[in-house]
Amino acid sequence: MKRKRASAMASSPSWATQTASSNPQIPSGSRKGSKTRKMIEILKDQRSMISGINRILGTPIPVSYNLTWRLLKPHKRIEPYYGTKLSSALHAIHECFEPSKDPYTGRDISEDIVFDLDSDSEMNLRGFYTVVLERSDDEEMICAATLRISGDVAELPLVATRPQFRRLGMCKIMMNELENRLIEYGIVRVFDWQVAAQETAHQISK
Repeated sequence: MKRKRASAMASSPSWATQTASSNPQIPSGSRKGSKTRKMIEILKDQRSMISGINRILGTPIPVSYNLTWRLLKPHKRIEPYYGTKLSSALHAIHECFEPSKDPYTGRDISEDIVFDLDSDSEMNLRGFYTVVLERSDDEEMICAATLRISGDVAELPLVATRPQFRRLGMCKIMMNELENRLIEYGIVRVFDWQVAAQETAHQISK
């Protein structure tokens, strides 16, 4: 089976021109104050969203008979148990995608994404979560995906289902649970790098 090649890629409102005779000009100080308040509210919403997502990090969530869903993210004091799971997720990704090297550093792009590694690359590969679907009885890895959140949009550069579990609806189970969680925390669009040529983003909220 031919494997795909992994790759990585890395408005402010405009004020309408108004005449003095129709509407009074809004003082520049008021405009700046309004923009500042709006930015503060956006940052508060973002922090609340990320805080909610981080509360479920590492938590095993049953999604079907003998299937468990988890959201993972590396950090400096990561427990070895979750480090092993991230390694299994990276292995699943490598089973589905030809390793791709960062042209600036020569490092494995998928590994930098999964383990959120510091890099001197010009590509922005920081801030990703990893979503996994496992068998509950033996914790065998079935599917894995990488996820980064920006505002109300989630980007998915890598989604992988191991060959022996394909055509069984496993990826759909993983993605359905992910979309439910994203909606819960106010994220309404998903951008999938693998289908970017066909559609830029799809709405997940009703």
